[in-house]
Amino acid sequence: MSRFLLSLAAAFGWAAAAPAAVVVFANFTPADLTFTVTEKDQKPQTVTLAPAQVGPVRVTGPAVVEYPAAPANGRHRLDPYHAYVFLPDEKAGRRLEGIELPGDAPERDARPELNPAPPEPVKIAVTLLVDDADPRADRLWQATVRTRFDAAATVIGANAGVTLEFDGFATWKSDPSAKSVADLLKDFEGKYEVKPGRLAIGYTSRKLEDRPKEQPDFGDSRPSPANYLLMREWSPKSEVEKVEVLIHHLGRALGATLSPDEGSVMREKVANGLALVPQYRLRFDPLNVLAMNIWADELRRGGVTTAGDVSPVNRVRLARVYKALLKARPGDSLAQTYLNEFDRDLAKLPDPKKEPADPKPADPPAKKEPPKDEAARGEVARAVVRAVAARGRANAGPGALAGDDLTAAYVKAAAAAALAADGPAADAPERLSGFLLGLAVALDDADTLKNDPLAAEVVAGIESAADAEARVAVLGNPTIRGRRDWCRRFAVGCGTGDILTPNRAEDAAVNRALSPAAAQRPAGVSLTGLAAELGGNAFAKSLRDEPGSLRKLAEAFAPADALPPTAGLRDGLSPERFEADYGGVGDDRFRAALADIRARAKKLPGR
Repeated sequence: MSRFLLSLAAAFGWAAAAPAAVVVFANFTPADLTFTVTEKDQKPQTVTLAPAQVGPVRVTGPAVVEYPAAPANGRHRLDPYHAYVFLPDEKAGRRLEGIELPGDAPERDARPELNPAPPEPVKIAVTLLVDDADPRADRLWQATVRTRFDAAATVIGANAGVTLEFDGFATWKSDPSAKSVADLLKDFEGKYEVKPGRLAIGYTSRKLEDRPKEQPDFGDSRPSPANYLLMREWSPKSEVEKVEVLIHHLGRALGATLSPDEGSVMREKVANGLALVPQYRLRFDPLNVLAMNIWADELRRGGVTTAGDVSPVNRVRLARVYKALLKARPGDSLAQTYLNEFDRDLAKLPDPKKEPADPKPADPPAKKEPPKDEAARGEVARAVVRAVAARGRANAGPGALAGDDLTAAYVKAAAAAALAADGPAADAPERLSGFLLGLAVALDDADTLKNDPLAAEVVAGIESAADAEARVAVLGNPTIRGRRDWCRRFAVGCGTGDILTPNRAEDAAVNRALSPAAAQRPAGVSLTGLAAELGGNAFAKSLRDEPGSLRKLAEAFAPADALPPTAGLRDGLSPERFEADYGGVGDDRFRAALADIRARAKKLPGR
């Protein structure tokens, strides 16, 4: 077994016992449907779904479903952690289709769990609150919000593998100067303490102005696992739509994201009148039911306070679901946030491979640049990191930047800070070097260079641990061509392109792209990520070759132009697929792919 496979086997063997797996079904036919799920050595399960009903079924591993069809019953093999949809069919009456999930499933999903944990729902205690702006007597608001909560909890219990248990009423004093739901959520979080594993739902009666021509903010919540929900009491108006938006935000707090399914409570325009239709069923879509049930497995395991705490095997499962949701609804920021968080945390895993990925010799000493004034370079780098953090703190409110626009703003702020920093002469090489090194630290929320033995000593002292934590908290989601991982890898390439010789910088990029840690990331083994890092190397060289490059960057930067073209480059490869298609770093197939990426990087503007 290769080192890739050994690494994955160790990562996925995190517990002796595991929760029973889940399969999700949706009945999108016009009639009730009863079907049977069978597994080896298990009692068959008979399940009935009403029209438009979606529901999870617990299994121990691969199973078989049998359902009525013409001229004979249909049979279909089921993969665990997958979603299936029953659809009308003119000839057979109905058919079953699986929803495609990108990437490969974990190897362990191909076999039954030998010691599955009991499929008990996760229990979360919930406190219901209103703020001091609510004019109603306690007996009135308590009865209203309790009835609303019970209705929402019933839907959550049927879909998410979670039981929400009422745990009392309370009140809180909200900030009368708050201008948005997001402001009130922060205020709520700061004034009411919630113990881990519990949830507080706060209703505000503060009058807020909705943004014109946009979806009103009916509430707000953090990504899963969340401890707080903030809801508006007087918007929407109808009680059934208040239940709907509560379910929407409970789903968000439990791992659901926006869906293009116009019948799902996770659709973008919730409370748009659909819930007022008598025939409408308050339901989730199949992919979000799957996501919430995987999150429930993590909550059942305990000790999960952030997305970075999710076990490696469930990161892979969740990444497949969120990629499918992103494919169906491109641009969803919450799904991308989860994928970025999984990728960021896995990027911190140490790389057990110590030898260079490519056996080619390092550059001869004669090609190395003269030593730089490290103190002067460090001073510039610290100024750059501080400037990016300050730009992140300032990036708030309705006009806050995100994606490529945020990356452009960060690069321009970094260049301006490098030009204004005290220390080296205006045209000294240390000024440009400090810019590149500072940018590599500032845009990377995974401490890649700090954990790289080739770069750790150089970046040590640029930023304290406390300052790094504060910077990451305000960094947001800077991307290149819409990808957070490409932005991170580009930034790392800027740093290694400055402090390492070209051959060693390329070695480092290849090692990162093909390491066992990379194989566990949601993006898998990514040749596009390798291209992004080599693009950073090329960017660093182009700046050194062009006089006045920092002044030009302080005025304008186009992130998309800094990366080589990625068309045709493979992404999301499993270790097995990489070995089958490319062999390894010494294989002619991989060498050809690397040469292609190298050639693309050399054609970037400025090269």
